Amino acid sequence: MRFRRTALALALTLPLAAAAAQTPNTLLVIADDVGVDGVGCYGLGTAPPPTPNLDALAARGVRFLNAQVCPLCSPTRASALTGRHAFRTGVGTALGGNQPGLAASEVLLPEILAPAGIATALIGKWHLGDDLGALTPTAEGFGEFTGGLQGAITDYFLWPKVENGQTTMSTTYSTTDLVDEALGFVARTPGPWCLVLSFHAGHTPIHAPPANLHTQNLTGLDPQTTPIPFYKAMVQAMDSELGRLFAGLPAATLANTNVLFLGDNGTASLVVEPPFVPARSKGTIYQGGVRVPLIAAGPAVGGGPRVESGLVHAVDLFATLAALHGVDARGSVPAAVPLDAVSFVPLLQAAGRPPVREFAYSEVFAGATAMGTAGDDELIRDAQYALLRTRTGSGVREELYDLLADPWQTTDLLLQPLSAAAEDGYRRLWRALATLRGYPSAIAFGAGCSGAGLSPVLRAVTPPAIGTTFTMRVHGLSAAASATFGVVGFAADQWLGAPLPQDLGALGMPNCTLLLAPAITRFLVRINTVAPWNEALPNDPGLVGTGFFAQSFVLAPGANPAGALATRALDVVVGS
Repeated sequence: MRFRRTALALALTLPLAAAAAQTPNTLLVIADDVGVDGVGCYGLGTAPPPTPNLDALAARGVRFLNAQVCPLCSPTRASALTGRHAFRTGVGTALGGNQPGLAASEVLLPEILAPAGIATALIGKWHLGDDLGALTPTAEGFGEFTGGLQGAITDYFLWPKVENGQTTMSTTYSTTDLVDEALGFVARTPGPWCLVLSFHAGHTPIHAPPANLHTQNLTGLDPQTTPIPFYKAMVQAMDSELGRLFAGLPAATLANTNVLFLGDNGTASLVVEPPFVPARSKGTIYQGGVRVPLIAAGPAVGGGPRVESGLVHAVDLFATLAALHGVDARGSVPAAVPLDAVSFVPLLQAAGRPPVREFAYSEVFAGATAMGTAGDDELIRDAQYALLRTRTGSGVREELYDLLADPWQTTDLLLQPLSAAAEDGYRRLWRALATLRGYPSAIAFGAGCSGAGLSPVLRAVTPPAIGTTFTMRVHGLSAAASATFGVVGFAADQWLGAPLPQDLGALGMPNCTLLLAPAITRFLVRINTVAPWNEALPNDPGLVGTGFFAQSFVLAPGANPAGALATRALDVVVGS
């Protein structure tokens, strides 16, 4: 890295070098085990720790209300550095010692920044494997690394510090040491640069930081029995050191730096305070485990300080930090490699921009395959609803919450009849989940109609997987049904310029609804009270995640003036 920058500097003329120096820098600060209840400006929790420097950062930038991560640190960090969800990277839980972590084939953020002449450094916690020993972070793309390889340090005042492949014991308070290193990196790097400052705070061990860094009264208290005041002191100490970092940067450098602050997962159970609850904190897919602070400030922010409610995810940092440096993340990664990252730079540039993502997905899993072992969890949410899924010994348990009406997730909507709005929300989430994960899915939606003693119902019998025959059936028929048709559509929002669903009452079919845009019609042969419907799905992996809609129509003289009835529809996603 240093040789490349030196050679480039010698090749450029002075005017060009001066222009390059104006390219903005990026500073990504990651706090450990700090949820939205751990930062003062969010105003959540009983009494959040004082964080005046983070509050000031938010006061001059954008504070995100709905930033989502994974429930544990390693999956969050992997997704941020690769732009790929955990089920793609295989990093689904907090890694232990000697676990390999990220595969060598993964393309990390520093690897796509380096060709653009961006100097990169990771200072602090890595926790993405040590398969290459102490050189792991630099061998995987970072120009410099100083910090700890593992998920935690045993003592903040005496800890193993790795610096570009060499390990020594540091006796400087970890949070202070990391800020010292950050200041050193900026001082010796002319820019542009991308620095990831990854604190160990506020991860265990819970302790008393240096007294000059916090205002908590810890006299006579034991962190083992009364951990909350000590945790607050740790977070306040981190904020104090961030203040020292900001004050220590040259004014011109700070003005030319986009600063982003992120929590890697929710606050740990032993230090949460009401209305947060321990059982729904770090490690869980409830909001207390995956909703974190995200604050951004710097030259990329336009339109004045504000609060942003649009959904963003830690995985989006890959594309966002790349874009802030003028790098196209998608174009920098092989086309065959799926990326999940979406740049949220538009949300920084101006107020009132449309959301950059409709859904946010997170998971935690212990084995090699996501949702493959009992206890594995996944979550998908949109602006209103959240669908939670847990693998059990016999299947999958689901929960559905309306986050607008029930932000603390006290009422599982699936334990009661769903309203039309909640049913539609559930279907949208399932379609998005099936599309992302390649699950075969067929979810019923809309309403059917009845008449002449018939109430036909369309049901899926087999999962719609590639290389199989997807079987559906129309039930509830009799000799009164003169003919049955299956209709396939590829849109359910509009047909012939008119919005869907369409009331068919004007066509003599009262209480009947067209739920899709007809594209293909099948004649179905009735066998007693059932009409089977088979669709052969090609064995083409490219079809995984694609979808269509299916609805049936039954000719039944006397059922209504038109002599026709419509069933509910199926929202189908082809899976593997």
